[in-house]
Amino acid sequence: MAASIPCDRYQRDAPHHAIDFGPVNCTGNDGRQRRGSILVTFTGPYRAEGTVITLTPQNYYVNDYHIQGLKTVTNLGLDGDGHMHFGITVNGTVTAPNNAWTSTHQAQRMRTWLQGEETMTPWDDVYLITGTGNGVNRHGLAYTLTITQALRVEIGCWYIVSGKLEITPQDLPTRDVDFGAGSCDSSVSVTVNGTTYYFD
Repeated sequence: MAASIPCDRYQRDAPHHAIDFGPVNCTGNDGRQRRGSILVTFTGPYRAEGTVITLTPQNYYVNDYHIQGLKTVTNLGLDGDGHMHFGITVNGTVTAPNNAWTSTHQAQRMRTWLQGEETMTPWDDVYLITGTGNGVNRHGLAYTLTITQALRVEIGCWYIVSGKLEITPQDLPTRDVDFGAGSCDSSVSVTVNGTTYYFD
């Protein structure tokens, strides 16, 4: 079965600048199945100011959902606090396996490298993410998204460990999403019209 094929046997690195999962589904460490490839281009080193990194999916599927679009990451150098930061733009589309629906998403984000820049291992890296987004969900409703408290992303953790954002669907109340105060766990709360729901 395709699900038993580990993805790491298909990964390729520079100089080809591609992550190739192969033509059939393979299973990653996160349990998701992938096929196709992601083309990655660099204008310079990741740590060099002015470098632009472009990621383009090519026949790329996750759990049979078709992922299309473009993501760019631009190294903006050091911010006022001396942290390297990156401008990120995303223009993406997700199509359901049976083509029953398509959702779109556009985003403009800032990624600030808070910790780990002084080492070469990625596992101690910590980033803060801010910014906004908008799109159309699977039900055809437009929405806007704003990060109201910087999202803390620790590379050594599977989950966003803290931060808040607001999602406002068309003609519906705003959803306030809270990722917690810093624990590496899957807990998240969503507040709508004063009522809070908890998810794990």
